[in-house]
Amino acid sequence: MSVQSIVTEGGEELVILSRRAYDALLARAGDEDAEDRMTARLAEEHVTARAAGTVTLAPDWLTAAVLAGESPLGAARRQGGLDLADLAARAGIAADALAAMEQGRRTGTDAEIEAVAQACGVDAALLLDRDFAPAADQVTAPPADKPRRESARPR
Repeated sequence: MSVQSIVTEGGEELVILSRRAYDALLARAGDEDAEDRMTARLAEEHVTARAAGTVTLAPDWLTAAVLAGESPLGAARRQGGLDLADLAARAGIAADALAAMEQGRRTGTDAEIEAVAQACGVDAALLLDRDFAPAADQVTAPPADKPRRESARPR
């Protein structure tokens, strides 16, 4: 997802989001109308994908991780029985870059994600589905049972 920004004459930065990203943000914040729009959009996309024969059902380990607010890449790593350093070495990605991808601070390239999937022994299509993993520049709320980490960056 690409995000555009505009700086007003007064110096305020405005962010432009797609309707899909905006609805996802509102839905995560508890807006029921936005959640309904997202559900309808996902259902429509699923019906379209089914008609095209491109539906990939997510395995239980991935579904459980996503519903728990965890990273699909981290779930794949655990499914493959690898720690971060082992996966980074096998996938040919720096460990700090892989950690940033798992934490949603960096969006991996398709080639990086395919290398991670291969190293973990999982279907790359599962990890390349951008609906499972928010882009690094997309705001997400932490799961209700996990405390929010404070940023080290000054505001």
